[in-house]
Amino acid sequence: MAEDRGALNRGIKRARTRHGCLNCKIRRRKCDEVKPTCSRCAAKNDKCEWTSRLTFRAENALAIHPSLLHQPPGFPPKRFRIKDVTAEVMRDYQCDKPGDGPGACDQSDNQLVSSYSDLSSTTIDDRSILFQNDSCWPKNTSHTNTEDIPSQARPEGYVPIPVSADTEVARNSPVIAAHPDNTIFLPGSAYLDAHAALRSHLKEKARSNDHTPEASRDSSKDTRICSVDTDFDTVTKKGTMQLPFDPVIGGEPSPTQLSVFQLSAEKELELWKNWLDEIAPWIDKFDGERHFQHQLPILARSHEHLKYSILALSARQIEVKNRSIHTEQSLALYQTAIQLVLPHLHTRSMGVIATCVVLCVLEMQSSSSRVWHQHLDGCAHLIEAAGINGFSGGLEQALFWCFARMDVCGGLISSSKTLIPVERWVLGMSLDADVHLFRAKKGYNTHACEVVYLFAQILDLLSFHPNLARRAGVSLDTSEIRDEAYMARWMRLWNHVSAWHATRPAEMLPITSLTNPTWPFPKILYSNPAAISGNQLYHTACLLMLKHKPAGVTIMPKPNSIFWYARQICGISMSNDHHGAWTNAIQPLWIAGQWMSHESEHKAILQLLEKIEVQSGWGTKWRAEDLKEFWG
Repeated sequence: MAEDRGALNRGIKRARTRHGCLNCKIRRRKCDEVKPTCSRCAAKNDKCEWTSRLTFRAENALAIHPSLLHQPPGFPPKRFRIKDVTAEVMRDYQCDKPGDGPGACDQSDNQLVSSYSDLSSTTIDDRSILFQNDSCWPKNTSHTNTEDIPSQARPEGYVPIPVSADTEVARNSPVIAAHPDNTIFLPGSAYLDAHAALRSHLKEKARSNDHTPEASRDSSKDTRICSVDTDFDTVTKKGTMQLPFDPVIGGEPSPTQLSVFQLSAEKELELWKNWLDEIAPWIDKFDGERHFQHQLPILARSHEHLKYSILALSARQIEVKNRSIHTEQSLALYQTAIQLVLPHLHTRSMGVIATCVVLCVLEMQSSSSRVWHQHLDGCAHLIEAAGINGFSGGLEQALFWCFARMDVCGGLISSSKTLIPVERWVLGMSLDADVHLFRAKKGYNTHACEVVYLFAQILDLLSFHPNLARRAGVSLDTSEIRDEAYMARWMRLWNHVSAWHATRPAEMLPITSLTNPTWPFPKILYSNPAAISGNQLYHTACLLMLKHKPAGVTIMPKPNSIFWYARQICGISMSNDHHGAWTNAIQPLWIAGQWMSHESEHKAILQLLEKIEVQSGWGTKWRAEDLKEFWG
């Protein structure tokens, strides 16, 4: 020790170090690191304290240092927030391999549930249910607590859906409490099990090119089950894991088949009325013939799976609108529809495709937006395999455009191309030829469909951008911006979008518009949902294209600013209360909202999003939270 101090006094230079004593660190003075007492502390007669030389210690990752336990809480972060996205990450690992069998998804889900339950218990507060053992997610129990019911013979072609969790447990789980935007399609939930089975079968049947005599039979002779007004039959098969609402083929239910979940004739009438008055007008907003309102109920008479899919969507919409935590009714109808349609997927009939499209609407309404593509890809394979496009005519065409609008929304969220390649939307000849075909068809509904097609083309062009719809995103590579092919296609698309706006028929023009100095957005009134949604898509398309305009491109005449298009998007939704147009407005509102800076604008957008969810039953809370986070 004396030698070290002597060396210091003689002026011998020592290497700088970060391991001095606490007193020297606090005073920001050079420490000679002589232990147990350094020279400065010895000169001042201070107590010399030392910290551990280890920067990282194992216990620090699992516990809080005792010195921090009694400190007053600091201010919450103003900008950043840690989100638990475990459930969404797990969903990304669902089976997508072409070689996986139909049961692979179910097996994967069961494995994910066990691992996820262990993780959740460490991240949720003590008031939540702890996942300490497998009993929290029963693997061989039905969704009911009834006594054993005698098993029945299964008909040929019957496809049971494995269930890995009780709905009551799933609904009350801390995972659902932590993810309010994805309350039914969670790992271990019966909804997810049923969806995984349908998705797997859809991909398998779409890849199959076998056209057997059975596949070409009349699909109207679908397997029938007892009607809804005679109640569901709860049938379980001992030794296996069965869906609690298994359909029983033919005849009336026997007295031993006691139903736990009952859907009375009065309830069925209520669900059908909600479909006709509320949901069908949503989907028919671009269809003047209203196929979903007029044709699907007729088709459902001979296709039980279509009937149950319609009732399931209607029930789910009522549940969301009423903010009900009880999902037993929609779940039972959803499972029954899937179980009935699985044996008939190979027929690719209109009844089967209609069922899958309706179920897609239900899943889009009830699942997290970040996994929308996973809910759409199976139906996309089926539509492609059936050869349906935007000019197929009749019900086929109506089904295609219903799915196409969902496909565009999914691509907009994920910054990716549409699941059905845009070159297969029409005839696939060229962009100019397809646009000419749209213009040759008369009618404002066709004009509205054209802007959906153009929007899909824009997604196809800009999908290389990782944050397509975000105002603050990763900058584009200069080489990509200046690429001649990109510039030429961008200019061609801009000209077609501008021509769409200039050639709008009278039905697509606003009835009246005005600006009010006391209101932050313009008021623009339209007479029909096709005009509302079509014009809003146009403004969204212009905003995105201007945001990603290639360097060196000059537009003549000079377009309006991005802020102008953003205000038009908000004004259209605030001036028109059609629920069908609202369902397609959530993503444009999120894009436009990022360009708003005034508090009054923020308040108006948040109030509108809440109004949409309360009145239409279409979830918007997740987008409102995204905007709040962006605004800080």
